[in-house]
Amino acid sequence: MSSLPPPLPPLSSVQPAAPSPAAVAPKSLSSVAIGLIGVATCVVLMAMLVFGALIWLMSTGWSLFADQARSALQADAVVQEHIGQIRDMRVDLYRTSLAPGSDEFVFDVQGDRGTGRVHATWVSDGAEREILSTGVLTLRDGTEYTLPAETDVEESEMDTDTDTDFKTESANSLEQ
Repeated sequence: MSSLPPPLPPLSSVQPAAPSPAAVAPKSLSSVAIGLIGVATCVVLMAMLVFGALIWLMSTGWSLFADQARSALQADAVVQEHIGQIRDMRVDLYRTSLAPGSDEFVFDVQGDRGTGRVHATWVSDGAEREILSTGVLTLRDGTEYTLPAETDVEESEMDTDTDTDFKTESANSLEQ
């Protein structure tokens, strides 16, 4: 005798229908879930709007500062002599971030007479004007010049002396 199990019955040509799985009804989202999705969408849209507005304000403010700084540099005698009319002026964000003071900025300038880098400290004179207080112009060949030019410093000192003289004369005339 053999130790094999008995043979299986032959397969019928018609397969018996398997019971069909129960139709699963799609589960609708609850009103709380819909509300949370709506709130999250509104928060994301508001954040994008605020972020876009901040970028626009920063770019507008930066361009105003850059224009004022460009005007101050263009008025400097050393810049006029070595750079000429400034055609292109770009901030060097990396070197500006390494500068020790918060009012120190580094610009790469190109003009019709030459190119160079300006590392300068700026002082605001109201919303309409930036004043170059101290700085260094480094030309492409490595030559460095102190900014502002000595004639500009002497003129500002003369203006201060004149103002002081006027105030002193006014005070003396009031005392008499």
